Amino acid sequence: MKETIFISDFDGTLSKKDFYWILLDDYIGQEGIDYYYDWKKDHKIGTEFLNRIFTWHRFSEVERLEALSKVEIDPKLEEVSGYIEKRGGEFMILSAGFDYYIEDALEKRNCQHLKLITNKGTFRDGTFIMEPDETGEFYSPVYGIDKEKVAKYFRKQCKKMYFAGDSEPDYLAALQADVIFAKNELAKLLRRDDHPFIPYENFGDILQKLKEGL
Repeated sequence: MKETIFISDFDGTLSKKDFYWILLDDYIGQEGIDYYYDWKKDHKIGTEFLNRIFTWHRFSEVERLEALSKVEIDPKLEEVSGYIEKRGGEFMILSAGFDYYIEDALEKRNCQHLKLITNKGTFRDGTFIMEPDETGEFYSPVYGIDKEKVAKYFRKQCKKMYFAGDSEPDYLAALQADVIFAKNELAKLLRRDDHPFIPYENFGDILQKLKEGL
């Protein structure tokens, strides 16, 4: 059994901006942004919505590389993951996005060794596309990946679990952790339901709290 497992969401948590918002803001524009707000009134931001956004714009090769280059990972990732690993723990990334852009960003930082649990995806015929594994043990018909199932599975394998997230898909997974780092929508949901959490803005904040002995 591991001493600790630290599970981090990717988009908007480990990365500075959700990949789909990069596409909305920089390639699709107001029509897509309006679609997001209309969709969010009655639906969850899951694979159906995301694949609509990912396939909205046909990317040239130059645009594909440019879009991938805009995925910025928090500069303190290596320090946080290293801090956990040196103390007998494991740092893993849990995302309801997809591996194509996440793996690209991790490789650029030489962090491809970190465990990644996410949806499959690719770039084909000028568009990004998610391809969730419907036979997978953690499959969710809404998100592709059921983060709560993942968190429950790994909670049994450690003495203490940390979770960092920022949005609604993280909520049930976060509740499995001993210590929750939350911001944005996730923080609002936890506050609403009176669940304790530690607010953060970036992984520098998280590293400081870890060093304080949480």
